[in-house]
Amino acid sequence: MKEGFQIFSLNIFSQRRYIAFCYWASTFCEGASRIILPLYLSTIGISTSKIAIIFVFYEFFGLLTNMYSGFFINRFGYKKAFIVSLFFHTIASFGYLFLFQGPVIFTAITINILRSLRGIGKELIKTTSSAYFRHLSENHLHPHYLLGGKDFLKGIGLLGGSILLFYLGFHLSFGFLGILTFLCLILAKGVLKDHKEIKQISFSGFFKVNHNLMILAIIRASLYAGRDLWLVIPIPIYLQSIGMSKIMIGTVLACGLMVFGTVQPLAGFFVKSRLYIRSFVIKSKWYYEDIIAVSSFFLLLVPLGMYFLKTNFLAVFLLVITYNIFAGLATAPHNYLHLRLANKERASIDIAFYKTISQFGKVIAVFSSGFLYDSYGISGCLLASIGCLFVSGILGAILSNKVHRDKIKKIKDMSLSK
Repeated sequence: MKEGFQIFSLNIFSQRRYIAFCYWASTFCEGASRIILPLYLSTIGISTSKIAIIFVFYEFFGLLTNMYSGFFINRFGYKKAFIVSLFFHTIASFGYLFLFQGPVIFTAITINILRSLRGIGKELIKTTSSAYFRHLSENHLHPHYLLGGKDFLKGIGLLGGSILLFYLGFHLSFGFLGILTFLCLILAKGVLKDHKEIKQISFSGFFKVNHNLMILAIIRASLYAGRDLWLVIPIPIYLQSIGMSKIMIGTVLACGLMVFGTVQPLAGFFVKSRLYIRSFVIKSKWYYEDIIAVSSFFLLLVPLGMYFLKTNFLAVFLLVITYNIFAGLATAPHNYLHLRLANKERASIDIAFYKTISQFGKVIAVFSSGFLYDSYGISGCLLASIGCLFVSGILGAILSNKVHRDKIKKIKDMSLSK
């Protein structure tokens, strides 16, 4: 066994469990803060575009983190990066306890700083957890459990955040979230084992990735944009404007994310399973690359339906659930492929590259969503979402075709070399 990988030879299951628990706790807090902030700020008269700018800071600093997180992990090790990310999450929650106790300009600056810290913590722990699982995964379903569970807990966080805001208020809600991530920080410090990559990568090597990984990252950016243009900031504010209560809004979004998290491992299992009756084959094993385009095209039908049914509460609820079912199918290939396509010797760098490109979709979408909503309402956000999902489907078809051509070429090369 190679030096540097021996640390994973003992108790791999426990390490996966500890990493997943702490990661999921951080995403619970992320989901809770994601619903608490827009609902609270909109009730005190802050416009949607200004709330969107706060979230842009969050996504922008997440983007910067993705660009440099791989090098940080590559040089200082996985455990240190994991603990630092939980520290940022903790500060990003406790900081709100001191909010609204000074001038308005101080409040605005503090909120943006805290959202930026949350963005850094979110992306650093995401990249570190994925890098850990690149070495710890023993079958193709483990990444689905990690990332699907993350989205399920984020959904719980959305519901929990709305309940916390209703019963505890703004400050105590964030105090509770800070305590949770602080306890996870102590746990990670005590039980996580470290890993350091043998090969150190310079900044010039950041873009030297598998070409298929680059296409996959652009597809994920389009998927993120298709979601964040309407489902992150505009939809909770829109639902509140048409009379839906805070807890009901949290319930709708939470149910959607929980379905999203549940579908991902199920989709991974379904893609690689065979279905047959006696000798008649109903379904053979599929390639992950082949379902990206189909699921993206199904996805764009949801914002299209929402465009025509946006005033019906029941229709909105069902469409949010349906979107997250198809989003789970569309995301499942990414959970596995971005780890498979990452080089083990530079896993943190390749994963950071993938997440950096993906993050561009979030930043652009979140920034645009506030202005689209203020100018054209929820309808403008939905139409922009449809365009992004269409691009995702086209690129998914291109990737699938390229992967199959690469496989055929590899087989031909092997036959010629014999």
